[in-house]
This record gives sequence, C-alpha cells and structure tokens, in this order.
Amino acid sequence: MVYQDKQFQSEEMFLQKIINAENVGVAVKTARLEKGLTQKDLAGNILSEKTVHRIEKGQVLPSLFTFLYILSRLELSADSFLSLLSDLFL
Repeated sequence: MVYQDKQFQSEEMFLQKIINAENVGVAVKTARLEKGLTQKDLAGNILSEKTVHRIEKGQVLPSLFTFLYILSRLELSADSFLSLLSDLFL
C-alpha cells in the first residue's frame, strides 16, 4: 500500500487541473512578454522559434528538457512558474 497524505493528493489534483499544453503555453508567453523577450530570444541557440511558437499556442507540451531550458531563459524557478499558472488559471 502506497501512502499519500491529503495535502499531497490535493496538490497533485491541483496540478492535474492546470497543467496542460494550452495553459503552459499562455504562461510561457506571459512570462516571456513580461521579460521583454521575443520568441527568438527565448529560443536561444537550443530551440527553434517555431518550437517556441507551438508551445505558446498550446499545440505541444514541452518535454522536461525543453521546459527546464525555457525556465532558465526566463530566469524563473519551477515554483515561480507554478505560481504564475495558479495566478492565471485559478
């Protein structure tokens, strides 16, 4: 039997409700614009502008590597990004 406390279960349910391609895309675009970056700036040398565009349009959920790269380009922690998602969609 796996033990999960109620707080963990409620946090997990919260994340499942707001983490989807469309919401992540809106949050990435919001953070990018707040930093005054273009899609090309965000893409840097690793991603293509088309990839950033597709993420921001909610057409694709970024892989973990891509997500962490984007957070580093935006100078955001994962906690800050989750807070932004919460502010935008709850």
